[in-house]
Amino acid sequence: MAKEFELVRKIAVLGGREGGTTKEINIVRWGIFSPQIDIRRWKAGEPGKGITLNEAEARKLLQMLSQEFPAGSAVRQ
Repeated sequence: MAKEFELVRKIAVLGGREGGTTKEINIVRWGIFSPQIDIRRWKAGEPGKGITLNEAEARKLLQMLSQEFPAGSAVRQ
């Protein structure tokens, strides 16, 4: 069964190789569901494994990452 999706908006390429597999954050509509924040690997326009977040989950992730990595600080170990 083919995955039905619509790439609504590209937000950023987080890593990977041009022309190869990339890690991206996008707004994606999966099937009949509302568009959501989507973080996953993509290769040649095809989605790989990843996660989808609703708005509340995405805001919580942003809040937690902002606390973990304050502006101008080094990565904590």
